[in-house]
Amino acid sequence: MKHFGKLLLAVAMLAFCQQMRAQYTEQDIYIYIDTYKELAINKMYEYKIPASITIAQGIFESGCGKSHLAKDGNNHFGIKCHKDWTGDTILIDDDELQECFRKYEKVEDSYTDHSEFLKNRQRYASLFTLNVMDYPGWARGLKAAGYATNPQYADRLISIIERYHISYLDTIYQQRLQNGYFKNYPDVHPELLAEYSFAENHGKPVTPTAKPEQANEKPATPQPTVAPQPTTEKPQPAKPARHGKVKNNQKANPQKNDSGHNSGSMSGTDKPANSSNSAKPAKSAPAPVSASKADNNKPAIASQPSAQTAKQTPSAETDVVEELPTPLTVFSARDGQYPAVTDYPFTERAVYQNNKVIFVIAQKGDTYAKIAHDTQSKEKKLKKFNDATGTGKLQIGQVVYLEKKRNVGENQTYTVKNTESLLYISQKTGIKLKKLCALNGLSERAELKKGRILKLK
Repeated sequence: MKHFGKLLLAVAMLAFCQQMRAQYTEQDIYIYIDTYKELAINKMYEYKIPASITIAQGIFESGCGKSHLAKDGNNHFGIKCHKDWTGDTILIDDDELQECFRKYEKVEDSYTDHSEFLKNRQRYASLFTLNVMDYPGWARGLKAAGYATNPQYADRLISIIERYHISYLDTIYQQRLQNGYFKNYPDVHPELLAEYSFAENHGKPVTPTAKPEQANEKPATPQPTVAPQPTTEKPQPAKPARHGKVKNNQKANPQKNDSGHNSGSMSGTDKPANSSNSAKPAKSAPAPVSASKADNNKPAIASQPSAQTAKQTPSAETDVVEELPTPLTVFSARDGQYPAVTDYPFTERAVYQNNKVIFVIAQKGDTYAKIAHDTQSKEKKLKKFNDATGTGKLQIGQVVYLEKKRNVGENQTYTVKNTESLLYISQKTGIKLKKLCALNGLSERAELKKGRILKLK
C-alpha cells in the first residue's frame, strides 16, 4: 500500500510537469525576439557572443519565456545552481524532484549570467576563437562542447535563427560598432539607430496587448521606426536543419548536459550534444519489394490504397502518384504509439519522436508537398529526410520524418522480419538509409532474408 501511494504521487507529479510545459506559437517567437533583441545586442558587445545565438537559445530553453522556470525564476537558459552559485534559487521538478535552479531578480540578470557562464568556462573557450558573425559555427561549437545532450541541438538553433531572420541582430551589432554607438557604453541610445520589428517585418501583425510582461522590468520606451540600413557584413550561410525543440511525454535514458538539464525533460527546455550532424541523406531509395513477396506482416495501421482508388483521387492528390509501394517498404505508425512532442511551434499537426527524430503521421490525401506546407518546411528536404525518390503517394499512417534521421539506432541490432526492405527498416528504426547500409556492408537495393540480424550501431 505504501508503494502504491508513492506510485500515485509519481504519476501526479508527471501529470503536473506535463501541464507546466511551455506552449508557444510562431507569434510568440517574434514577440520574444523584439522584447529581448536590444539586450542580446548589448551582451554581444560585452561578451562577444552572437546575439542571434543568445536569442535562439533563449527561445529554445525558455519556450519564449513561457516556461515555469522563466516565469517564476526569470531563468531563460535553464542553468542549474552548480557548486559555484551563491545567488537565489528556485526548486523545480526536472530530472529529479525539486532540483535547484538559479533564480534571478530580472531577466537581464539571466542574460548576463548566461554570457558569463560561457565566457568563464574552459570547455567553451574554443567558441571565442570563432568569428562573432559565424552563428552556425557557434551553434555547432556549443553542441560539441556539451552544452546540452539533444543530438539535433545545433541544427535546431541554426534553423530557428534562419527561419526567423535572427542573424539580422548580429548585423545591427556590426552597424552600431562601425557607427560608434558603443563609444559611451553602457550609456547608449537605441533611438539613434533603426528600430526593427521582427513581428512586423517577418511575422503576422501583432497588437501591443499580445506582448508579454517582463518580470520586474520597466516597459521599453517606444522608438521611431526607420528602415534598416544595408550592410555588407552578413553571417556565414548555412543549410538550415530541422527546427524547433521537442518535448517527450515519456523519458528514456536521460543524459546530463552542462547547464544541468536532461535532454527533453525541463519545461520549455530541450538540451543538446549531437554525435554527428554532418552526414548527408542517401541519394536514392531501394526499389519497392514486389507484391508477390509480401506476407501478413503489415504496418501497424492503414490499409494500402488500391490502384483503382488512386485513379479516383482528385488531381491535387494524384500529381505524385506513379507507383504504389508495398506494405513492407512503407513504415506506418498509430497515434499514441510513439512519444508525443508537446511544444513543437511550427505546425498544428500532431508531432511524435522516434530514435530522437521528430515525425508526423500522414493523413488521408497527404503528399510531401502538403506536409511541407503544414510544417513550414520544403518538399525537397522532406523527401531527403525520408529517402524518398521519384513519386509515390503517401499512405494513411505513413511516417514522415521532419528532420535528418540519426547515424545509429536505439538498439544494437535489428532482426529482419519476412520481406522488410532496408528502406522500411531505416524508417522504422530512425536511422539514415545510407548509414544502415554502411554498417552492414549492403547496397540500398539489397534483398533481406527473414531472420537476418542487422547492426544498428
